[in-house]
Amino acid sequence: MKTNKKLMLGVLSALMVGATTSAYAAQSAEVLYSDVPADHWAVQAITELNKEGIVTGFGDGTFRGDRAVTRYEMAQLIASARSHEKIANNEQKAMIEKLTAEFSEDLDSIGLRVTRLEEKSDNVKVSGGFAQKAMRGIDGGNTYWEKALWLNIDGKMTNGWGAHAGLDWKYGSNDGFNSEKSSADDYVGGDNLDVAGSIWDVYAQGPVAKNMNLKFGHFQPGLQSGYVSNARVYGAEVDYNASDNTTVKAYGGKIREKKWDMAVPGNQGFVRNGGNGAAGGSDDFNNERPTAYGLSVEHKFNDKLSAGIGYYNYKSVAYDNEKLNLGVVDASYQFNDKWGLTGFYSQGSRGYQNKAGDIKLTYNGSPWGGKKIGGYVGYRHLGADAVIMSSLVHGSEKAGSKGVEAGLWYRFSPSILLTNDFFFGKAINQDFVNNKGTHTAYFSTLNFTF
Repeated sequence: MKTNKKLMLGVLSALMVGATTSAYAAQSAEVLYSDVPADHWAVQAITELNKEGIVTGFGDGTFRGDRAVTRYEMAQLIASARSHEKIANNEQKAMIEKLTAEFSEDLDSIGLRVTRLEEKSDNVKVSGGFAQKAMRGIDGGNTYWEKALWLNIDGKMTNGWGAHAGLDWKYGSNDGFNSEKSSADDYVGGDNLDVAGSIWDVYAQGPVAKNMNLKFGHFQPGLQSGYVSNARVYGAEVDYNASDNTTVKAYGGKIREKKWDMAVPGNQGFVRNGGNGAAGGSDDFNNERPTAYGLSVEHKFNDKLSAGIGYYNYKSVAYDNEKLNLGVVDASYQFNDKWGLTGFYSQGSRGYQNKAGDIKLTYNGSPWGGKKIGGYVGYRHLGADAVIMSSLVHGSEKAGSKGVEAGLWYRFSPSILLTNDFFFGKAINQDFVNNKGTHTAYFSTLNFTF
């Protein structure tokens, strides 16, 4: 049997090689396959397959049956043999099947190895995109143009763990389209970072107990769609699946966000707590490390209705280093495969702008859901002291504002998406804005993703 398998390895080697010229293929089997014993049953089979152009030898006139073949080569041999079956007759197909059957055990082990190699190659995934943005905020000013490139790197580790890094490059300007240039953003904590190359988030996550996952590093919390707490933190989050339909989530850490994204429209640049807290230019505000914590219970009642309840607190010099406590409820209802309704309500522990809420009617869900076109319309009231930093703002409107919202998105292809968000409203407290009255804000982005 060992002699037969050695010869069969040689035969399969011949099946792997691409066709040579017709003149070369016409040579005798004795020349092409001089290392095959003349009295072996496979010689006639090889000769016949060669005459039909199904089998050819290596460039040196042999099929090299006298050397070992690696498992990877074996996989190639079988694939090549199968690919020739289209031009083979029934008898020739039977011969190829006989050769395949001879090495079935070897092929099984090779298949296992190939599968493992493929799994290994999938350990690291890279995705990302390029975006051209145009935005203008409720507090007035020129349209801000921005070009952004981002990369997501996700790696698998053992035992269900993984790591993620998000890299970000941004160039922007108020001087018009294609005038973008490198700039820096002020972060809470006193850092001024060049945004033409920065780490957006970086974290590890994985299971720590039955039905419980841990995430730690620099990330955006995943509680209640980020309605009230979307600011990135250095910290940890735990998600516990109490049942198939109920998830308990908790997170905590030090906020690491841009000052402007934490701000509220106002002459001082940062207005919370009725303007009694630290302003944007104060040393206390510039150097602080605010903290945020949250706990939510989120439940899916059925295919149409989901809801959640949560508690959050936020500690900042804006509140004299005391805690702002928030109670939040949210819900979503899907009427059918196109139309849905989402909303939330938040109550803060301070007496200033201590209420926030949003309700919107959606068509075709999220822009990232893959559908061709969609949009939404709704109304929001984002009290400055009823959110930490909301996912509902898009760089154009801020907390401390109220009004009608609308959006429209269109997918040109699976990887090209245009999103447009509009806000028609005003600041809740007009005393804190330079340009009083109703303002229009917009946030448009053309995304090219991969």
